[in-house]
Amino acid sequence: MNGFKVTGDEEVVLPEDTVLIAGAGPVGLLLATVLSHYGVKSVLLERNMTTTRWPKMDLTNARSMEQFRRLGLADSVPSNIAAPVLISSGLHQPKAITAWNHPSVDEYREKIKRHNDGTMPLEPWQRISQATFEAWIKERCDADPLIDPLFGWKVESIEETQDRVRTYATEVATGRKRVYISKYVIGCDGASSKVRRSLEIPIEGGPTPGYVLLVHFKSTDLARLHAQGQFWHIFFTAAENGLGGAIIAQNEVDTWTTHLAMPLDADHTTIDSAEAVARVLGGMGSPYPVHIDEILVRSTFRPYLAIARKYGSASGRIFLAGDACHQNIPTGGYGMNMGLGDAFDLGWKLAATINGFGGPGLLDSYEQERRPVAVKLVERSGVHMKVHTANAELLQPNPAAVDHDTEEGRALRQRIHDHYQANDGENRDIGAEMGYRYESVIINPEQQGKEPEWTPSRYIPTTWPGGRAPHVFLNDGSAIFDHYGSGYTLVEFSDGRADLGASFIVTEAQALKVPLKHLKLVNEDHARKIWERPLVLVRPDGHVSWRGENIDQATARRVVEVATGHRKAGGDVVQGSGGLPNGGFSATIGTTVQEKEFELARMGDFQR
Repeated sequence: MNGFKVTGDEEVVLPEDTVLIAGAGPVGLLLATVLSHYGVKSVLLERNMTTTRWPKMDLTNARSMEQFRRLGLADSVPSNIAAPVLISSGLHQPKAITAWNHPSVDEYREKIKRHNDGTMPLEPWQRISQATFEAWIKERCDADPLIDPLFGWKVESIEETQDRVRTYATEVATGRKRVYISKYVIGCDGASSKVRRSLEIPIEGGPTPGYVLLVHFKSTDLARLHAQGQFWHIFFTAAENGLGGAIIAQNEVDTWTTHLAMPLDADHTTIDSAEAVARVLGGMGSPYPVHIDEILVRSTFRPYLAIARKYGSASGRIFLAGDACHQNIPTGGYGMNMGLGDAFDLGWKLAATINGFGGPGLLDSYEQERRPVAVKLVERSGVHMKVHTANAELLQPNPAAVDHDTEEGRALRQRIHDHYQANDGENRDIGAEMGYRYESVIINPEQQGKEPEWTPSRYIPTTWPGGRAPHVFLNDGSAIFDHYGSGYTLVEFSDGRADLGASFIVTEAQALKVPLKHLKLVNEDHARKIWERPLVLVRPDGHVSWRGENIDQATARRVVEVATGHRKAGGDVVQGSGGLPNGGFSATIGTTVQEKEFELARMGDFQR
């Protein structure tokens, strides 16, 4: 066990510089990877014996891919495959009603090169199934000497003592009990998180009406599956709730997932898996059977719009990340990507604290920063779902006409086409994915003039403090992001003559032992215009801490102290962790959910 101290009664005492992570799904595995990137050790406890077989997420968005690039993880999937999303009344019809035509990865990369104006991400999004992603990143974690992944160990509960956390775990195969004693515990253990329950943190929000029967299967029956052309998703219209189901192409060859929408009083056990697939593909018509080679996973789930009231304990030693603190409808692909953002944000802040240069306010800022992002994106997933459920009204008064070659049928199909083209933000709302701005450990944005607007549909390039600094290619063709240091980066745009005082920030960072790279860019006029100021201090996550025209030594000291959590922006010294303010969650179903009800409603049982 990597030399950890084992006491009587199977107590495992972890060194103070080792983080215990409950849950080794994508969020937990990435968190361990981020910690390792900064030289911090971790132990992962995962109740399952291996990574998931359930596809779940199938899109890693552009912002996640940028963070992967910083970690050296931005390996590409097949990049020449387009990603059309079809809207169909059923595969029995000769063509779909309409489509959202997303570019392939290659096409997206060319678009990024052509638009070097700061509005683009550095990396295109990638179609990566969670089943593929988890297996891939676990293999990397298994080979990492700073990570100890322990699969087959289930976390039962946690308990805070005066200066440590006790985590009670059971080995699934043998029933053997073990207590882990650590300074930090991170709950990445999913929607029914034992860590969150132990902290008695309530969930705000609730379930959507109905539930979904998921069938993940193998089929090479491409002639029938591609009856309306190659696709990434097909959404099938329905008269009752607007969306009857969907199919997702996982690899373009032989692996697919269908989602069949069902009312709460329906019994999914009466439906055979092949029948469920046929019902989805048939849409509003009769079932459309295809040849199925193998059923991989069958499951049910009930989507939730919900956010934890707190993201951790008052002591600042236990934190939540991923589904443990937020759940959303899959539309928009925000769920796992939010969790990956949590992992990166918490990972670098934990590492900074453990490595000695992060002040007590840095870990406090995790909830202050990430919870408002979750509020926006959870609600945004509901907005995208309403685009589909609106079909229930659009199809009236004669839903069957959608398949008729009549004036009424053509007019109905045109209404649906116009509706989807006017509301095409699902997987395109890049402002929602990377335009949000943090408001803690940030220096005086109120003194920067008028804040640029935020809109979910597009990313507005700005170095307004708290926001993601814009991607831009420099004169030599390299990306400015690739010149960042592993810690903080002070970007200076220089004409080679004026002294802007950058050395003061460098000196103050050295005094606090803060890893900082001084990136001096000479005669980069295009990038300078997009970045708006000649001096910009960028955090390890690519968000701006401070910007200015010049700086003196006293200001430089305050800038570095605030950016690293040693001092508040107003000047007060940070004393330590405590209760943090929470932004409100205003989903229409916003109620506090009892944990027992919450667990039963998700219905996450797997069936072969």
